[in-house]
Amino acid sequence: MSKVKIGIIIDRYHLEQKATEFLKYLKLVANVSLYIEESYLLKSFDSTFDEDLFFVKGKGDLILALVKLIEKETSIPVINSYKGIWNAIHRFMNSVLLKKAGIPVPDFSLIPSEYPPPFESYIIKNIIDQKNYKFKPNIENINGAIKVSDERALTEMYNGFYGDMGNYHYLYYQKFIKSEWEYKIYIIGEDIYFYKQIPVLVNPNKMESRRKIAEIPELKELAFKAVKTTGLKITSIDFLQNKNGQFFLSDINCTPNFNYIKNGPKIVGEYLIEQAKK
Repeated sequence: MSKVKIGIIIDRYHLEQKATEFLKYLKLVANVSLYIEESYLLKSFDSTFDEDLFFVKGKGDLILALVKLIEKETSIPVINSYKGIWNAIHRFMNSVLLKKAGIPVPDFSLIPSEYPPPFESYIIKNIIDQKNYKFKPNIENINGAIKVSDERALTEMYNGFYGDMGNYHYLYYQKFIKSEWEYKIYIIGEDIYFYKQIPVLVNPNKMESRRKIAEIPELKELAFKAVKTTGLKITSIDFLQNKNGQFFLSDINCTPNFNYIKNGPKIVGEYLIEQAKK
């Protein structure tokens, strides 16, 4: 039986830092072609594809453009889709979508930067979560109120997300949820994996405290509802739990590091092959 053909749409960062084991496995069981954002020049005669399926590991502008082209011009399935990626990286948009779907999210607001914060305790996050650099919080505790500013959000505002195309002056605020644990849920198709860790604002070395935990039915229901709402097939989702025991979905990621799951590269590879054969 001939191997399925899988196209990997990826950026240099994920290729070099996150996907080594995954590609090593996938190349054993499938014919793999790489579309690397930094080196792929999109030309009119390159718009024909013979892959059975595409898998996206990145979220840059050229990657989004290529995914949109494939979805428009072919019937080849793409995981994750343009819609799923965009719904995940645009924090304000996914907050609105998730809340509308009945999924509890921390209170949020998108307001001009010159306006005062809408919450006593808050986190300022980047509006478009598209870059690969890490969360860098500036934390203040003023009379018991926690005020967190992600350096990425401030850079995004001052420099403008689109660089020379102009600045914008809005900040995305998310109400701070004090939680003993941060719950990390991975979804690969219909499979789900549960972990918890000390919140990164308390311990920046998230892997130091991360542990696998038993399934939590409420989080399972919320997580699958979230992927249905956003259109993602492979994702990681963060939940926090307040002092009253209520869970809140605080982040959703379209390029999860599945190396943290035992046999994660193999699990993802087998899922992609199964989808390609359909």
